[in-house]
Amino acid sequence: MGLKELYKGTKLIETIENYALAEEVNSLNENISNDENFWFSNDEEFWRNVITDPTKYWNQKIDLYDFVVSDWVARVPGLYWTSSSEQIRQHKKEDIALKSKQWIEFYPPGKSKKVMGGVGTLLLPPTDEGKILLSVSAGCNASTGIPLLCFPEVYDHLKIKQGDCVIIRGAKWLPMDMHWASKFASTKDIPRGYLVIDSIDKIRVLNRNYPVAYHPFSLMEYEYQDSLFYDFVYVTADSKVKNVNSEIEHFFKEYAKKEGRNGEYLLNPNIVSPIFESRYSCPSELSSTSEKAKLNLLYERIRKTYFKDQSVEVLMIKLPQYYQSSVSVRTLAKKIGLNVSLLVEDSAVNMSFQLIDLCIKKEIVENLVDRLTVDYPQIFI
Repeated sequence: MGLKELYKGTKLIETIENYALAEEVNSLNENISNDENFWFSNDEEFWRNVITDPTKYWNQKIDLYDFVVSDWVARVPGLYWTSSSEQIRQHKKEDIALKSKQWIEFYPPGKSKKVMGGVGTLLLPPTDEGKILLSVSAGCNASTGIPLLCFPEVYDHLKIKQGDCVIIRGAKWLPMDMHWASKFASTKDIPRGYLVIDSIDKIRVLNRNYPVAYHPFSLMEYEYQDSLFYDFVYVTADSKVKNVNSEIEHFFKEYAKKEGRNGEYLLNPNIVSPIFESRYSCPSELSSTSEKAKLNLLYERIRKTYFKDQSVEVLMIKLPQYYQSSVSVRTLAKKIGLNVSLLVEDSAVNMSFQLIDLCIKKEIVENLVDRLTVDYPQIFI
């Protein structure tokens, strides 16, 4: 066990907390814009610019050309394009369970690397007003795409479907009124927004029936060598495959039983019509008082699995190597929401030990680890 296990435990908790927010799609329309339209030719160009300078693009008009529609939206849109995600997605030979010319199947730890690096999508229901959250991608990949909020009159009039190749002109990039879980630095600073398609002159269908890749995912609790583990699971689905939902269901059922795992899925990616059994079928199920109590117990099991003594000991060695002054340790404490007066002035090494001890006592090790992935992602790679 080491820093990678600390990171995985952190991302498991982050994913559950952000899943609980997935259906919150109300916007903050400030009606501030200029006459300039920003044009983007691909997913990466859009996200690199928006993540680097979020305030520049809020409430501004965006143009996209030759992007393909998907019904599925990335679990945290833009996460795929953050600076650390590409490194996190890199797999090793030992992560591969099966391989052919056409596909690769990973063991659970290998799949976790991909989902932690931004692979994974959700299918969300319409809002109460009938608005539909979709995504568009120049690369026909929903995990890398850009969210669209499409009004029902536009969706119905143009008969927009998954696989449509479209042009978008003058669609405003609006912020949602609820950000990603604030205690996780790796996602809270990713702008949570969508392009609003509220009239038919903002979108034009060029062609139809393009193939789209999307990635239903979940968290699996499973047994291995008499121990309990947690890992991400996903499958790459092709919208052109016949009976694709049946294929997805079959994969998840078989994967949970493989190699005697006896796995149970915790989250369902298809919130419209769940396609396999899971402990929670939609985000709203996580919001009741009784379920929050159960979630706290789940978080405690995850911490016991991944935040073990030997992992914390490695963190105690690594932390002072990157935060080499008492000022930097205090700044780190402030960033994760700790009262810096709880730290006694000392050497950077001893103050690092104090900080880790406080995080353990307050059960916020995941906040600390997530902050480190933003400041120094190389620690975990």
